[in-house]
Amino acid sequence: MYDVISAIDVCGGAASYRALDRLGVPRQQIAEAVRAGVVTRVRARWFGPPSAPDDVLRAVRVGGTLTGASVARRHRLWTMNDSRLHVRVPLTASRLAAPHARKVPLDADKHAVCVHYSGSSGMDIGCDPVVVALAEMFSCNGPEAALVALDSALNKRLITGLSDMRDLVSRDLRRFVDWADPQSQSGLETLVRLLLRRRQVRFRSQAYIDGVGRVDLLVGDRLVLELDGETFHVGANFEEDRRRDLALVRRGYAVVRLSYRQIVADWPQTSAAILELIARGEHRWGSKSPTAPLVLPFTG
Repeated sequence: MYDVISAIDVCGGAASYRALDRLGVPRQQIAEAVRAGVVTRVRARWFGPPSAPDDVLRAVRVGGTLTGASVARRHRLWTMNDSRLHVRVPLTASRLAAPHARKVPLDADKHAVCVHYSGSSGMDIGCDPVVVALAEMFSCNGPEAALVALDSALNKRLITGLSDMRDLVSRDLRRFVDWADPQSQSGLETLVRLLLRRRQVRFRSQAYIDGVGRVDLLVGDRLVLELDGETFHVGANFEEDRRRDLALVRRGYAVVRLSYRQIVADWPQTSAAILELIARGEHRWGSKSPTAPLVLPFTG
């Protein structure tokens, strides 16, 4: 049996009477906690401590459960540019409220709320589990954004398998789930990897090249894509990047270093350029190129 605060914490920061009943919390204890100011009524039959995460309380005020990209952000997963509050509500939900005040009707555009109408259970707690939230991202944000977050969750070991995820997404999206890679080091890598998979281009993530170390992506035999994060490398890191690039070029590799902005903000132009290099055969060893150093087999 949980005490009321521990039970609410298990539920993600807010909980309904139904969830607290299921966890064995007596309603008398809930009433006493409310009188003592330990918890507050977020909305009718829903409770949360004053210290509860703001996004969870806002989702409950709307009339549902925090989900999708909002849950991904809570767990510091890689996400694309989506600052909306994502709330999962029952298919029959009506009279949804503004996230800041229950007496104000919801205006989804004005209040920056994305409502996920769902026929699934689990909306008696304040925050969806990660696997449920990511499944919602596939239908709401699209496969690119969802796969970015899924790779990040696998890398952080917030989820350990994909069978539950496959069961939660529609059949046409399961192939994207199967493309998830726990070794992905960033959302940038995921986006480029997805481009290559869709075009059935052979590649390897985090490939080890003798004398250089690991590179972000090795496309075909010789095209190396290095993906710089949002923070540009300076000082010793900058010099090391250039040493590696020179070592790769001396070995006959073609090296392309891409910035965060090129991938996130200018993706149509950047992806077209990558595909152009591949169409020209820059990813293959030619008759005039040196013999490729041995690398581990491709898994892409």
